[in-house]
Amino acid sequence: MKIRQLACSLLALCLAPVAVLGAEAPRSYPDDPFADDRLLLKPTEIGATRGQVQFSALGALVQGSNSKDTYLGGKLGLEFMANEFGAIRITGFQDLVEQDGEQLAHKFSSARVGPALHLRPWKRVDLGPYLEGGIVVVDAVDGRSSAKEPEVALGGFITIHIDSYVFIRMELERAWTNVEVDGVLDNHHRSAAMFGLGFNF
Repeated sequence: MKIRQLACSLLALCLAPVAVLGAEAPRSYPDDPFADDRLLLKPTEIGATRGQVQFSALGALVQGSNSKDTYLGGKLGLEFMANEFGAIRITGFQDLVEQDGEQLAHKFSSARVGPALHLRPWKRVDLGPYLEGGIVVVDAVDGRSSAKEPEVALGGFITIHIDSYVFIRMELERAWTNVEVDGVLDNHHRSAAMFGLGFNF
């Protein structure tokens, strides 16, 4: 019994320094300067995605055979996202007035439909090309003419998404048609630079 007590006392004496060392205060380290870089990003709903509908209203600066000078126009558009990259556009384009406010000799009204390709879906800045085909009517808004012919337009867009619902859109397009104006069937073209706002649904 005495031998066992002696062994226990000897073991306790040997372990005492280890217990004292373990009881010391832990070493302090400086804060990690890169801790924020490893945090998970908050989820966002930015950009174009499957099932989305985009509505846009754009003002246009137009140059074409309809006037000797650059004039003003407008465009309304609906875009249905079939998937992340592909969409179907339905647009209406209207010639308005000369830059100085004078009326145009003739006003072209267009209704078109066609595909669009989104090269950067899910991104705040999206861009891509589009191709549209439809019909143009001369002086429909003034009730002076019923001349109408096919029209095709090729263009590109840049979309800047402000948040989940609002975006800024810029477009450049070139449109061609053969239509009768003042009794003369001729080739008419329009180049338009457009800028405006849009909404996602």
